[in-house]
Amino acid sequence: MCTCLIAGRKATSSGRVLLAANDDWDGVPGLLAHVPRQRHAEEETYLLVGGRRIPQASETCGYSYTACGYAIGSRDNAWAGGVNDCGVAAAGTGASAFKEIDSAGAWLEPDDILLLLLQRAHSARAGIRMIGELVERYGFTVSGLDGCESAATFAVADSEEGWFLEMAPGAHWVAVRVPDGEAGIRTNAFCTHDADLTDTENVMASPGLAEYARSRGWWDGDVRHFDFAAAYGAERSPNEWGPELDPMNMRRRWRAMSLLSGRETPEDALLYSVRPNRPLEPSDFMGILRDVYEGTPYDLRAAPAAGRYGNPFHDNPASYSLCRHATVASFVADFSPPGPGVMWTAMASPAMSCYIPLYADIDALPEVCSNTEPGAEGAPSLFWEWKELGYLTQRRYERYAAIVSGAAEAYEARMAAALREEADALAALPETERRARRTQLTARRLEEARDLCRSLRVQLDKLY
Repeated sequence: MCTCLIAGRKATSSGRVLLAANDDWDGVPGLLAHVPRQRHAEEETYLLVGGRRIPQASETCGYSYTACGYAIGSRDNAWAGGVNDCGVAAAGTGASAFKEIDSAGAWLEPDDILLLLLQRAHSARAGIRMIGELVERYGFTVSGLDGCESAATFAVADSEEGWFLEMAPGAHWVAVRVPDGEAGIRTNAFCTHDADLTDTENVMASPGLAEYARSRGWWDGDVRHFDFAAAYGAERSPNEWGPELDPMNMRRRWRAMSLLSGRETPEDALLYSVRPNRPLEPSDFMGILRDVYEGTPYDLRAAPAAGRYGNPFHDNPASYSLCRHATVASFVADFSPPGPGVMWTAMASPAMSCYIPLYADIDALPEVCSNTEPGAEGAPSLFWEWKELGYLTQRRYERYAAIVSGAAEAYEARMAAALREEADALAALPETERRARRTQLTARRLEEARDLCRSLRVQLDKLY
């Protein structure tokens, strides 16, 4: 279960687009990795998740990304999301309720789409067009992850534009631009209901999208109001990543829209984009990604399963919220100038960890991000350090969460101030020196976050 958010450039305080995502997966670790910018020989190929190969681009972007530590096909991780050094961000959610379409022989899976966007996109719009061309050539099929053979929705953004891209098996997709003055959400379902396929400035789509749906008897309307969710979505799903009207999808959508608009939106309305009641900051999206329905009738801290200490991350299946104990990675892409942007990332559940700013144009990540598990030789990775702090926090959640969140928010405020102070000095450096300096600063912030985690653990251990 995952969630993606986008705010248009006129809905933010910086005048630049924001993109955010939670990556949820029970029982697996979260990963943070970096792939450097590379040039490739003409004969090189790129290995897809399913084992097939396609021609490699002559040069690929450098990018940092979060993912689930779950092996799939040719990869050792799944559902990547992140930011590249051209200033493009991408994230995705599984969408398992879809019409059956024969995609035999199709090569591209959801995990391929995300990585290809991060590797090759120089803008959000160009990235979606690139994916459309690849899908038309090679086809799109469901994810190969056991138990969640899903289609997908994707969030793709740069500083100027944010897009939601929804893809059904075969070669059927639609992308809609988030209005500049609005903020939108996608949960685990197809959610596009009113796409004007004649408006090529704000809508992109696969060739024959409406005609195919009409030929199958799934839709029969005006192409200026194409309902992709109704045409290609389904009312049933084989797993928990359910259809659009599933309560876990509807409630997360309702909560995010209410928080962004500043008013209670109807729970049963299919409202996926609103005009915020204030200019949005990265911290606003961080707050939404941390939400467990606080102060609502669904407040998970007050549920019977939360126990005497108000732990919202209990095992009751009804505990699905924007933030979960199984949120293994979370990030907010901030494209404020100068440079291609900053990826604020939280390792483990963001309600019990801090968001750490990573510059988009760096050479490498430090050793603290290595995929080391507890008990293995060397210190555990940053994910496991925060995950273990999260387990401790849940023992006395009502008291401990206030301590952890207070320290996390103070760290984030210091980092935001540091980014502002560094902007002019970094902009004055030559490009090669700028990248090296941003690499150093990113490493320092990650190490400071590790030290914060360790000091909080000592503090909570003493209280416990």
